[in-house]
Amino acid sequence: MVEETKSTLKKRDIKKDKEVESEVVEDKKKNNDDDDDDNNNINKKEEKQETKKEENKKKPQQQQQQQQQQQQQQVQPKNAFCIRFFGIILITIVTFSVWSVFNHNNNRNVDSSFFIKEMPEPLLRHFQSGQMIPVFDKTNGGSFNLFIVQQSVDWTRPDPQYNGEVNKNGQPIIIREDVFSNDGNGGGEDSNEIIPQTNSIDNEVALLIHGQTTTSFAFRKTLKYIQKERIHPIAIDLPCFGFSDSLSNCSYSEITHRLDDILDSLQIRKPIHLVLYDTAASIGTSFAMKHSNRVKSIVYIDPHIDLSNTPLYYNIIKTPFFGQLYLQFLTSPYLSTIRYKLLADRFNLYNSFTRQSDVDSYFYCLRYRNNIQNFIDTVKSMDTTFRETYRLTTSSIALNRLKPIHLILTTRYVSSYQSQLFQNKFTSSILHTDSTETFSLFFEDNPSSISHQLADIIDAIDKNLRIEKPKPKLQQQQQQQQKQDYGHGHSHGSGNSHGHSHGGGNSHGHSHGGGNSHGHSHGSGNSHGHSHGGANSHGHSHGGGDQYGLGHNYGM
Repeated sequence: MVEETKSTLKKRDIKKDKEVESEVVEDKKKNNDDDDDDNNNINKKEEKQETKKEENKKKPQQQQQQQQQQQQQQVQPKNAFCIRFFGIILITIVTFSVWSVFNHNNNRNVDSSFFIKEMPEPLLRHFQSGQMIPVFDKTNGGSFNLFIVQQSVDWTRPDPQYNGEVNKNGQPIIIREDVFSNDGNGGGEDSNEIIPQTNSIDNEVALLIHGQTTTSFAFRKTLKYIQKERIHPIAIDLPCFGFSDSLSNCSYSEITHRLDDILDSLQIRKPIHLVLYDTAASIGTSFAMKHSNRVKSIVYIDPHIDLSNTPLYYNIIKTPFFGQLYLQFLTSPYLSTIRYKLLADRFNLYNSFTRQSDVDSYFYCLRYRNNIQNFIDTVKSMDTTFRETYRLTTSSIALNRLKPIHLILTTRYVSSYQSQLFQNKFTSSILHTDSTETFSLFFEDNPSSISHQLADIIDAIDKNLRIEKPKPKLQQQQQQQQKQDYGHGHSHGSGNSHGHSHGGGNSHGHSHGGGNSHGHSHGSGNSHGHSHGGANSHGHSHGGGDQYGLGHNYGM
């Protein structure tokens, strides 16, 4: 029994051991499975991380590619537009150049009426208000025509109104309506204002000289204000500029020599007052140095005294062939609107009285007849060394107060090099400096500033120069008779009959007689002397416009 029990116990122990071993094996299997699962999980995580990294790497590349594509899409149309735009401009310039070469005319031989037909309206009215006078050229013995304007222009009506009234000195009172709503200084003006008539004999004379890029057109609004100060204005187009004839040599020195001839042709013997704008400062100062006895005072407006310091576009103008094309393109009437908008933005023309036709008039003056070539010749002949500037700034006009000088500077010009140079060199001669606050075109919006400076400088010389001198009664009566619109003398007789008349407008002398008859008339407009007689008949007339003397014999 004992052995049986031992054997049974051993069997039990063996079973237990087997069970334990089986459990251990199962645990190991489980652990191995768990380890495999863990390894698999780890591998999966690593794979996921690697895929994420690859995706992250790919994302910036994709973003960069997208950005590049967007940039290309944006750049491509702009580049295409620029290429087309500049291509069109290049083709236009080449076409214009070829057309200019094959259609170039010598404008000196072209009839001036050809240019008048396409002239802007303000410039045409300015042209009609002036006159051409022959000037004897003492330098070469020839002559040239000079355009001058001596009276103010009515810018709203083609003809001034004269109601027959005269002032206390017998001078006619002209009633004009003005287009300007103010005088440029903020003050309103009456539309009907009295402008006294002036002349070079009874009044002080102011000679207005323009600069390189302007003509007498720039002074058109200023004339009436100068007349209101009882000063006689004379605005001229210098030879080679505007409507005046060209010279064989358009240099500043040659133009300066002609000023003396111009004053002789105008029969002005007394000293005058010079009004010089821009580069006219060089011309007028040289003239005053050489003919000191003919100049009483000088008013400088934005003077350009140093010709060695010129704008950049002057270098373009000096370039052969391209200078001509540049000025033709710049003054082309087809660029009128673009040109006005550019200048309006720069000079604030939208708030001024300057119209597009006014701007076109300035550029048309440069294009008139042969003025483009004259402009180029003048620029090329300039003494661009400092020698000429030194001569002017060390002259007696600059250093000694021989001639009273007034200086007018616009807002844009005050701080410029030319302004500072002039003020430093002419300090001892400048009587007064006026800084006009304007950012627009000076002559268009401040036409009265010059007249005030002229009046001040003349009063500083002698307060009695602008006072009207009384005239004899006989002279007053003659003036009144000459200013009448119509004069008519008519007579009939059997013996000797005489019809005699004087008139400012149309004058008519008409006589009929049996014996000797005489028709005699004088008039500034259309004058007509007409007579009929039996024996001897005489028709005689004197007039400024259309005149004729007609004698008919009827009878025995």
